[in-house]
Amino acid sequence: MLLLDNDDVRKVLDMGTTLSALDDCYREMAAGDAVGMGRIDLYVPSAESTAPFYRWAVMTGGSRRDGFVCARMLSDMVAWPRQHGRVRENKYAREPGTFCGLLFLFSVADATCVAIIKDGYLQHMRVGGGAGLGAKYLSRSDSEVVGMLGSGGMARTYLDSFCRVRPIKRVQVYSPNRDNVESYAREMAATHGLEMVPVGSARDAVKGADIVSICTSSNEPVFFDEWLEPGQHVTNLTSADIEPTLARAVDVAVRAGEATPRLAETSESTFYARAGFLSYVAGSAEERESVPHLNLASDIIAMPRLVDVIAGTHQGRSSPRQTSFYLNVGAIGAQFEAVAAAVYRRAYQEKLGRELPSEWFLQDVRD
Repeated sequence: MLLLDNDDVRKVLDMGTTLSALDDCYREMAAGDAVGMGRIDLYVPSAESTAPFYRWAVMTGGSRRDGFVCARMLSDMVAWPRQHGRVRENKYAREPGTFCGLLFLFSVADATCVAIIKDGYLQHMRVGGGAGLGAKYLSRSDSEVVGMLGSGGMARTYLDSFCRVRPIKRVQVYSPNRDNVESYAREMAATHGLEMVPVGSARDAVKGADIVSICTSSNEPVFFDEWLEPGQHVTNLTSADIEPTLARAVDVAVRAGEATPRLAETSESTFYARAGFLSYVAGSAEERESVPHLNLASDIIAMPRLVDVIAGTHQGRSSPRQTSFYLNVGAIGAQFEAVAAAVYRRAYQEKLGRELPSEWFLQDVRD
């Protein structure tokens, strides 16, 4: 069994490999041979003053073709402070700046764990690749201008993926942190040879953009329906960073995800949906209410899926002047399996990582 860290993953995973793995994943889902279980979050109140909740999360996916099932586990201390005039999510494990996220890859041939992979770099590539896949199937083929809201890690992988699927030439970027914007602009100009234009507001970043990319950690809208322009394609990170009416405001609205599970027996006092994730929350009524949540009956949850567009059972963009929105949330488990499988195969071939005895993870006591 292999133990792979982020440096190992970087050596074998680029955006081309990520996009190929995700595209194959969606085609396999369309054929019924890949499946994913959506993300489930569990919250427990914490005594830490900087993080009112501990959050544990899991998501799982499996592929007949790959022969693997992948389970991703996250362990976070979380808080939702107001910064730069907006509520955003902060998270850490042990101390600010460190995080705990692991991928467990299992063989469907013998039920053994074949790899444990740190998820940080792979996660950024997977999410960016998902946005690129949405742009490939929904944005105008001649899209050249990106309006980028945000200047962090996801803004880098999103732009990388857009450049792989569309002839991008110019990026208009805004973030309230001016130093980060300037650093991002310099780095992306050098990496992709693009015209990088830092602007003074989110509205200025969106004006004239063919693709609007929302890469922020905000739990409040940073893009508004009235900003839409003919032919524009919008994609994002969570359903909290756009108005809930955007799915109705555009001509074509598609989400990444799997079907939302039925919740007939779930207590309303412990269930919330955050960005479309199932969330079970402990604590008092006041504490539970403090966890960001949304209405499952919203237009966002009812959106058709990208797998339906790829399978030809749902119409995507049919005219250059149509507006489109891709909610880059969902099918998370299946996506992780596809990318983790590609990483594992290449890492195994190149003899990367550390070998761990499989016996450490097997036992002779039946459950």
